[in-house]
Amino acid sequence: MAHKTLTISEEAYKALAELKKDKESFTELIKRITMPLRKKRLSDFAGKLDDEEFEKAALEVRHSGSSRLDKVKL
Repeated sequence: MAHKTLTISEEAYKALAELKKDKESFTELIKRITMPLRKKRLSDFAGKLDDEEFEKAALEVRHSGSSRLDKVKL
């Protein structure tokens, strides 16, 4: 398995360390806490935004050069 080195702040490290279970690696922790984010289906978001909000969010994403919806508050 390939390994990557991540640089995070001391504050972020402490926050992650507090969430870590006994004998759980940081890799296992990150996979555990990100799993719900990776399992989202488009249908999970149906009806969350009205047409005007959706259009605004779509334009923001399109013009930001990002394909991620991190900034959209659902």
